[in-house]
Amino acid sequence: MIRSALFLCSGLLLFLAAACTSNSNSAAEETAAAPAVAAELPGKALYTQNCAVCHGPDGKLGLNGAHDLTKSNLNATGRVYMVTQGLGKMPSFKNQLSPEQIQQVVDYSLTLK
Repeated sequence: MIRSALFLCSGLLLFLAAACTSNSNSAAEETAAAPAVAAELPGKALYTQNCAVCHGPDGKLGLNGAHDLTKSNLNATGRVYMVTQGLGKMPSFKNQLSPEQIQQVVDYSLTLK
């Protein structure tokens, strides 16, 4: 009798563990996917709002003398400087964007290769 009660309890525990595992896996997958999307969006949204007018959504537009970002040799440090200080017709964004936002824009611009 005790043996069948233990067997029943262990079966119930396995069932509950399987049910909890399947729910937590889908929740974990959703949670893992959300930060990846959220991490990408701020830089892309800021780029679209502030840079795409001249550089284009793909970095190749070249309006107002804007350089083709897909062919740029500037590394992240150089791009941070350009976005912060501006040069020629490109305006400075140091008064519009925080240093964190500038880094997000730069990180996104480096994906336009």
